[in-house]
Amino acid sequence: MKVEKLKGFRDHYPEDMEVRNYFFKKITNAAENFGYQLIDFPSLEPLDLYRLKSGTEIVNQTFSFTDKGGREVTMIPEATPSTVRLLTTRKDLPRPVRWYSFPKVWRYEEPQEGRFREHYQFNADVFGLDSEEADAEIVGLASSILDYLGLSGVYEININDRFLMEYVLKDLNIEDIPDAFSIIDKYKKVDKSSFIEAFKGIGAGEDEIKKILSLLGEKVDIGNLEKKIKRVVNNYEEIKPRIERIKKTFDLIGLYTESKINFDFSIVRGLSYYTGIVFEAFDVKGELRAILGGGRYDGLSQLFTQEKIPAAGFAIGDAVIELLLKRQNLWLKRNMKESYYICNLSSENYDYIIKIASVIRSLNKIAVVDMTHRKISSQMKSASDFDFAIIIGEREIEEETMTVKNMHSSEQSTIGYDEFFLKLRSGNN
Repeated sequence: MKVEKLKGFRDHYPEDMEVRNYFFKKITNAAENFGYQLIDFPSLEPLDLYRLKSGTEIVNQTFSFTDKGGREVTMIPEATPSTVRLLTTRKDLPRPVRWYSFPKVWRYEEPQEGRFREHYQFNADVFGLDSEEADAEIVGLASSILDYLGLSGVYEININDRFLMEYVLKDLNIEDIPDAFSIIDKYKKVDKSSFIEAFKGIGAGEDEIKKILSLLGEKVDIGNLEKKIKRVVNNYEEIKPRIERIKKTFDLIGLYTESKINFDFSIVRGLSYYTGIVFEAFDVKGELRAILGGGRYDGLSQLFTQEKIPAAGFAIGDAVIELLLKRQNLWLKRNMKESYYICNLSSENYDYIIKIASVIRSLNKIAVVDMTHRKISSQMKSASDFDFAIIIGEREIEEETMTVKNMHSSEQSTIGYDEFFLKLRSGNN
């Protein structure tokens, strides 16, 4: 019987994982440089965790089931609710708290380019700060990660503010804010007539829809935000403090990255728990789905506790970032560790060979011993993917030497055991 992987899932072979892990390490290293600490949580959570706070669209996409104890559970479709659950469980954590995680998540979506039903997702969150500085830091970390991956100038970040958008919608007498956000979130995915009909369906008139479309039609330079809002709302002074906060946040983000930052009213994010700034990053050519997305979600902690804990965060899925890195010719194999392939020409004596391999490994380098008893030509062929080949025969064992070949330059020499490891420890191999 032939068994194939399920639709929307991926297999990762060693050559895939080597490159993937290289970039995963760069992402986590960038987060740690900002002072973010690694956490982890179960892959299975109560379905109510998402039913209450993530929104119906997410719940409809979950891989959920009733377990043997009669509980409704789901494979996690995102990381934020679990992260907040961890935070509120501990009362002794000094704030602000800066955490990151890198789990697998699952969503029953239609697979397409840059979207799978299972993927790795990097997440970063800061808790305990409600300020322009915290908003700017979380966007700054996101942009710094992309810059660190070599994507500076290849992406742009589009930012909106849910607090501002909710004020605008209410000022336009639109009462069903969650449905309005859901419609706006699909603005770029549906035709104009469908968008208009959807807003009419929640009671919006033609004048109100016209004003909404005037906001969503194009990205706004932060210097023109005030003028844009004044054309839509009736009482600008009431919302002016929020505009000033947004402008200050943009100024601070500019200190983290030179990439283009836009204000985009069409960015509202599909999850229901966002309360303030929301943002997404896209490739500047506009060929791919969002590279990353996030925002402020100050109310989510009240799902678990009476305390309202300020919070902001973002997530990066591995699928789109991989596509973009490949298009930039950056998704390449890189040997993080120096590697040695030990060719074994001795018929019996393994002691000396294993001793060499063990010392190499103790220096945090890769050592692989050939155990096939093949001819030297076949063993050297296997060594071609390594930095160095070490050839050990009966003579080398007797004299406590080794023949070392640089597989990049083809230089070869015979060297004593002690001298070799002296050079290896000093970095002059």
